[in-house]
Amino acid sequence: MILTKSTRFLIVAAAFCSVATASDVFNFDSDSLGTSTTFTDTVNGLSATFSSTADPGGFVVYGSIFDALTGNVLGDPGPASTNGVDLSIALSNNLSAIALNFATADFGAASPLTITAYENTTEVGSATATGTVPGGFTFPEGEVALSGKTFNNIVVSSSAPDFAVDDISATVAPEPAVCGLLGLGLLALGSPAVYRKSRRAATAK
Repeated sequence: MILTKSTRFLIVAAAFCSVATASDVFNFDSDSLGTSTTFTDTVNGLSATFSSTADPGGFVVYGSIFDALTGNVLGDPGPASTNGVDLSIALSNNLSAIALNFATADFGAASPLTITAYENTTEVGSATATGTVPGGFTFPEGEVALSGKTFNNIVVSSSAPDFAVDDISATVAPEPAVCGLLGLGLLALGSPAVYRKSRRAATAK
């Protein structure tokens, strides 16, 4: 079967839109122990810059002491020895969804953890979750997720003195222009078939 140029374009566009919705996971396992904010990790072309207001660094990469958070994790306090600071994550592309594992430094009741999403500086949504203590471990752990919005900045915060995050799953939002062209192209390809079918039905009467 010989494909026209327009058909080949639509196949490439469909593949792009499909790939664009794949999730990229930031797990800090390739970062050296002791790496502190501010730093940038890149996975499959998506870059995430981790920072905080504390100087010289509010969060640091260390080996996990948790259950669901494995390998290396990113937690506070970092070199600045400051508790109660937020973690900011700036993404190089717009996302449509994000999820992450977390642990909070609570010895009593578990504190909630919140992720707040921004498109540049405009808040577009938030999600909150509270962890539970796994059997045989000390601190509450959980997962929090946010989807259905388009955003490129995240702030992670908690009322706990300290918290750690791991396995940040980021889903890049499809480019509207390319996927819009895909929709128009599919509509255009379907139009001749609809036209031929309607003509055949009219002729048969």
